[in-house]
Amino acid sequence: MERDEDFTVKSAYRMLAGEELDVGVTSDWEREKWLWTRLWKVPVWPRVKLFFWQLCGEALPTKANIVSRVGGEFPSCTFCSFNCETSIHLFRDCRSAQRVWAGLNLEGEVEECGGGARDWVEARWRELGCVEQGRFMVGCWALWEHRNKVVFEGEVADHVRVIGRVRDVMEEIGGGGEGMRGQGEVELSGMGENGPTRWKAAQAGYVKVNVDAGVKEEDGVGVGAVCRDGAGAVKWGVSRVWKEVWEPHVAEAVAVLEGITEAARRGHTHVVIESDCKQVIDALEKKKKGRSIFYLVLDDIWSLLSSFHSVIWSYTNRVNNSVAHALGHLFPRVVGRNMWSDVLPPIANIAVIADSLLI
Repeated sequence: MERDEDFTVKSAYRMLAGEELDVGVTSDWEREKWLWTRLWKVPVWPRVKLFFWQLCGEALPTKANIVSRVGGEFPSCTFCSFNCETSIHLFRDCRSAQRVWAGLNLEGEVEECGGGARDWVEARWRELGCVEQGRFMVGCWALWEHRNKVVFEGEVADHVRVIGRVRDVMEEIGGGGEGMRGQGEVELSGMGENGPTRWKAAQAGYVKVNVDAGVKEEDGVGVGAVCRDGAGAVKWGVSRVWKEVWEPHVAEAVAVLEGITEAARRGHTHVVIESDCKQVIDALEKKKKGRSIFYLVLDDIWSLLSSFHSVIWSYTNRVNNSVAHALGHLFPRVVGRNMWSDVLPPIANIAVIADSLLI
């Protein structure tokens, strides 16, 4: 509980994390709040933010972390094959990482001793401007993605690929192509042109149901939906996995169907359905018709509208859909349906807490 003896999701999370609850005397918690309030405001993909949560919590499955748990040979770095592969080495001290930061125009002072990943992230955060902070987050994520491809797919280590990946992601997010240097001499600049950079609760008298889908050929389709009231409190969450693989826009429509079906089952009468798939929201608003499986799913959605007094279709960008994204990408993926009331799985609860700090 907080000092006023009120229970909150934030206090429960801090208790599970083993942190002191008296925020008035706990500087670590104040530092944590300062950092995460700012991290979750950056307009980057939800998967990048969730990755950053793992990085700052030393929870990434680096070779050093794996060996510390199950034993094994010396955990040499995937890129340099010499030093121990810890998070701080992989992202700060390794020569490959330093080349990436140079190519992204994000060089910083390299401190080769002291401090963990979270301390390094916090120090860099205080040095960088708003645009550079987003580039820094995507850079770390892209470096980890490339490391995994080297380990599991036999890809050749190449820092230029990481720089190119960051450029592509930033352009897709809406960050343009400015601020980087090196290959192609491109410069990355502003972000967040695709809409507001924070989740907003529904208007009075309504609940908001955010939905999202994830498609992977080897794992099938996963969808997630989360319902929150006007104060941002979670009322319920659902995730469902199918072994079939559909086109992304079909999967996103199925996510809407899953969310609105659960809202009808629970008796909600005034609902905002929010998705980060503009194609689906436009089709629902304009009541488009067709014969493909996509339109069959839309027909199923429309058939449920009589269960409500009012349904509002809402489009948002990916940044504001992080809770539903987390539910739709839960691992391991097991075919079937899962339901939660009030408290969601930890990875989704982190996103809920971040949204609550920004309301």
